[in-house]
Amino acid sequence: MILVFGKTGQVATQLQRQATVTALGRDAADLSDPAACAAAIRAHAPRCVINAAAYTAVDRAEEDEDLATVINGAAPTAMAQACAALDIPFLHISTDYVFDGSGSQPWTPEDKARPLNAYGRSKRAGETGIMAAGGRHAILRTSWVVSAHGQNFVKTMLRLSETRDALSIVDDQIGGPTPAAEIA
Repeated sequence: MILVFGKTGQVATQLQRQATVTALGRDAADLSDPAACAAAIRAHAPRCVINAAAYTAVDRAEEDEDLATVINGAAPTAMAQACAALDIPFLHISTDYVFDGSGSQPWTPEDKARPLNAYGRSKRAGETGIMAAGGRHAILRTSWVVSAHGQNFVKTMLRLSETRDALSIVDDQIGGPTPAAEIA
């Protein structure tokens, strides 16, 4: 059995459509309680774990960095530790926000992480904790996840374009939408 955290998110929703998985939402595993996440892994005894859950409110993370760091840092670390103890693989979905955005080439796994904001720092804390936990793990860094399900940049722009004559958005970022179905 594959255990997935983040039941209602874009990637987890696609995973549930494409494979037979057991998906946990906040009611079954609250990421603000890392010990509960580890306990859920032990209770389900899966053959692998995918963490598709996260605190994703990038702007709000600036005001609530402690909570973002628990959810994006401590919870994935606890999951990775539980998986390492059970000798099961752990896949963690992370983000390109762990980088500073400088340069003109695509990022590689070997590039130095230099997060510029609270969200990026919280996600990097998770990556660091996962690597320190040892065990069999992989970290997948994504950007601009999109799907018909949930909230994302593309859906927000489409919705706003229906009610506004002009849109004001950032124009200093380079990226490409990543379909949740391709991640799954």
